[in-house]
Amino acid sequence: MSESVNAQLSKLEVFNFLEENDHKIVAKYLFPHDYEEGSFVFKEGGHGGYMFFIVKGEVEVIKQFDNKKHTIAKLSQGRSVGEMSLIDGAPRSATVRATTDLELIVLKREDFMKLNEEAPAIANKILMGIATLLSLSLRETNNRFTEKLLSIC
Repeated sequence: MSESVNAQLSKLEVFNFLEENDHKIVAKYLFPHDYEEGSFVFKEGGHGGYMFFIVKGEVEVIKQFDNKKHTIAKLSQGRSVGEMSLIDGAPRSATVRATTDLELIVLKREDFMKLNEEAPAIANKILMGIATLLSLSLRETNNRFTEKLLSIC
């Protein structure tokens, strides 16, 4: 990874609620990880113990339905994936595959829980960022669902 984790935080949407001096504290709980194009970052039904933030590259989010695989989203730099599993620890609800070489920053659930114990105000700011992104994603999904439903009627 070309830049330190700390330097990347201001470029990632989920950390918009953090103050500059929070970055150094949060960076201790994160680590970089790279994937090659075509690699699976995680698969639907797999262990859900972390979320990641895209520093460089693109992923596709794939959902299995009616024995077919459907790409439901493409995400790139600045976006995050796995927020639900970070919060609830449940298995993955979709598959994520790297469509380019990928540089990620990873936050494991147990590290987030440690951050919550040691710096609850900072963890709360991250939760606000996650909630904002999940809300945005749900609104987009509702709009797409409504458009599809209305096109059928």
